[in-house]
Amino acid sequence: MTRKNIMLIVNPCAGRRWGEKHSESVAEWFREGGAECSLYFTNKRGDGTEFVCRDGDRFDIIACMGGDGTLNEVINGMLKSHLDTPLGYIPTGSTNDFAASMQLASQPEQAVRDILACRTEAIDAGRFTGKERSYFGYVASFGAFTATSYRTPQPMKNRWGRLSYFLEGIRDLGDIRAAHKVIYTDGQTFEGDYLFGAFSNSRRIGGLVQYSENDVDVSDEQLEMLLIRKPTCLSDLYAILHSLAHSSYEGNPYIHFCRSDRFVVESDSATQWSLDGEYADSERETVISCIKHKINFIRPVYA
Repeated sequence: MTRKNIMLIVNPCAGRRWGEKHSESVAEWFREGGAECSLYFTNKRGDGTEFVCRDGDRFDIIACMGGDGTLNEVINGMLKSHLDTPLGYIPTGSTNDFAASMQLASQPEQAVRDILACRTEAIDAGRFTGKERSYFGYVASFGAFTATSYRTPQPMKNRWGRLSYFLEGIRDLGDIRAAHKVIYTDGQTFEGDYLFGAFSNSRRIGGLVQYSENDVDVSDEQLEMLLIRKPTCLSDLYAILHSLAHSSYEGNPYIHFCRSDRFVVESDSATQWSLDGEYADSERETVISCIKHKINFIRPVYA
């Protein structure tokens, strides 16, 4: 049987620098499993995308080891290069929201075995058209805590994990302002002053939003939209938090939830967005759409 040729893109700084310390062990696990493994190390933002665009078509499997931002770069490289190569993910970041949503193994050695088994599912991705076209694997968001993921220093992420995002977010609370937006989708119009908005294909977003299993299907050719309006008093804020904690949005006038394959977002001014935790700029009009079954994602046999 022909040996699989695996491209492994490693973020050496993610998650207590796990990749820096153990990348050779991971590569050896792949080789012991009967595969060839070539290591690529990222040093700056965008390296993962560049590596895939340059060399990705030479490999049978493309895998990455790092956090959600590393996965985002690899997905961008694959979609920009029109590659349908199986994609594996070894989550070693600080939060790993998408990995948790996909029920990926948290132990790297088991993740390697799952990648070698190569059980794939064609899942959806998102296209983000702002100042330039980009892609996201699981979420495009704006508003409260959006900047936290890319502003939080890496040493702080490595030391405190998910708590670091909350600590950084609390520091930014005084700067949070509601943004007036109009969203058009499927003949519906949503308009208001929103503290937060997310367009996603994941059951978990930043640990702040968690959907139930019935709310999200990563292959249903749709994205989930969640908008949170600015509350007028503390009791309204409590009602919002209660709805988020229980994944229950019906009857709450401050939360809008729907599904669609395309959204047009109009803003009064340019908006800062986060794509899978990575910074993105937008013009006053942004188009967010679902790209159907575009990622050949490797999932565990037990998921």
